[in-house]
Amino acid sequence: MAHSVDVGMVDLTDFNRCLHALGMDAVSSQEEFSSRLHDVGMLHMTWIQEKNAFEERCSKLQADTNNYLNMMDRIQGELEACKRELTAACEKERQTRVKNKSLASRLKSEEEEVRKLTLMMEHKQDHFNHEIRKKERESLQLKERLSKKIVEKKTEKGTQQVLNTVP
Repeated sequence: MAHSVDVGMVDLTDFNRCLHALGMDAVSSQEEFSSRLHDVGMLHMTWIQEKNAFEERCSKLQADTNNYLNMMDRIQGELEACKRELTAACEKERQTRVKNKSLASRLKSEEEEVRKLTLMMEHKQDHFNHEIRKKERESLQLKERLSKKIVEKKTEKGTQQVLNTVP
């Protein structure tokens, strides 16, 4: 890629200023000019390749950024859904706790009622047992009295028969 350029046609001052801006030494002859022009051309091709590689990396980074943004949006949606589910679960748990507290209170009331009824039944059973013993004693007393009366009647009849049989 060697180009021949006539030094007379190119202003070396401007060229040297460009070389200096690129960090290269100035030229003073046709040979140096051609060599530097070749170096500048090679440098230009390297820059073009690096620019293309940089643009390709930028394009990949942009695609990655878009993918990450899409993934972030999806994850944000999932997070919102999880938050809604968590809120619903917390509300259900709260309602269950309230219901459980209500049922526990009701159970306590029912247990107290059962305790009262049990005491009342025990009291009634004690009273009933007392009444039965009382009635049994009364019945026993009545049987004894009846038995005495029967014995007295038999003794009276026996005495009357003996008296009636005596001449």
